[in-house]
Amino acid sequence: MLFLFLRYWLSLAMRVWYRRAYVHFDAPLPMDGPIIFACTHPNSAVDYLLAPLIHRMPTYVLVRGDVFEKPLLNKVFRAIFMLPVYRFRDGFASINKNQDSFKTCYEHFDKQGRVLIFSEGICIQEKVLQPLRKGTARLALNYLAQHGGEKVYIVPISGSYTRFRHFRSSIMVNYGKAIDARAYMELFEENANKAYERLTADVDEQLRKQYITFQDYADDSSAERVMMAHRLERTAPGAAWRVDDRSVFDGEKSLSERLNTAHVDTREVLELCERTGIDPNDDGVLSSSTSPWTSLVYLMLATPIVALAALTVVFPYLMGRWIVNRWIKDIIFDNTVMVMGGTVLYVLQFAVLLIVGLSTMGWLGLALPFVVLMITMVGLEVIDPFILHWRRWKHRAHLDKLEVLAQKVRAFT
Repeated sequence: MLFLFLRYWLSLAMRVWYRRAYVHFDAPLPMDGPIIFACTHPNSAVDYLLAPLIHRMPTYVLVRGDVFEKPLLNKVFRAIFMLPVYRFRDGFASINKNQDSFKTCYEHFDKQGRVLIFSEGICIQEKVLQPLRKGTARLALNYLAQHGGEKVYIVPISGSYTRFRHFRSSIMVNYGKAIDARAYMELFEENANKAYERLTADVDEQLRKQYITFQDYADDSSAERVMMAHRLERTAPGAAWRVDDRSVFDGEKSLSERLNTAHVDTREVLELCERTGIDPNDDGVLSSSTSPWTSLVYLMLATPIVALAALTVVFPYLMGRWIVNRWIKDIIFDNTVMVMGGTVLYVLQFAVLLIVGLSTMGWLGLALPFVVLMITMVGLEVIDPFILHWRRWKHRAHLDKLEVLAQKVRAFT
């Protein structure tokens, strides 16, 4: 029940913050054994949500152990499927504590359970795959060798974000082919460390194929500006939040590789970006042939709906933003606070409205929080077309220049 409760509200929060999740499975997830999800980790706790919200199954996650030191937080985190894992930087004595977490994982594996581990072992908000640690391989092979497990699979997951901290950005989530850890047991019996290295290298190889990376990443780098221009022609795939489609990833992967491996003169593109003033909100602005005046009419009709929906989330948003500005020093945690913290604040708002409704209107007051929730959901259906029409109206004087910009970027690939 707790998982279903969390899944609903966190799914809503992810739908509010992210425009779309493009999902692709290289192969169906194995159903005949436990799974270790080996996940990339550029965006803090939001990365964890990519697995359980997509395959809709409870999944334990191994997270940095120092956040479990306070007894209350320890109970809360364990209740929401989190387990501590300690690193050498936490002190050599702390490493022994990992055995308790591994034991819990093994018991979960015995029940065909699923565990997610961030194989890079560190969270850096860059579009760069960090060197993988051996922890994923150790967890899998030690389960087979020391615990006596029959089988366990490793499924690589990469989460490529169009922008890390931008409202209504998108995510491209790729699940690689399952790796059967039993195939490494013969090498493990000969030399355990070589088996860890071989398995880690194979996971790394899959992740690199499924992940969009840049050699020199920065939020305002020339590569990111070219990517923004590339997205001008992206066609929105309808109202669904999750879209089973790899083509968007393939397009961005191809362009990123071109930018990484060849000298591409982007000066003209960057100048056009500057002159036309494009930004991350311009995704798909050229996907419609609607005239700017039609966009203006749409804006006039949709603005009251968007404004009303915005009122239903203004408290969670402003409180989340206040917490970020007041307490969060590392930008890596911005989305974690806005998504997960916003979820807590929205549920709190829901509870307050329920109490106010019951106390002022009796049993009819039960409808109050659900009406607010319904308005939020309607707003989710309207927000993206609203942004699209707003950007088309704003760019009405130089839509032709945007067409030229998109053509020049298309020529890169």
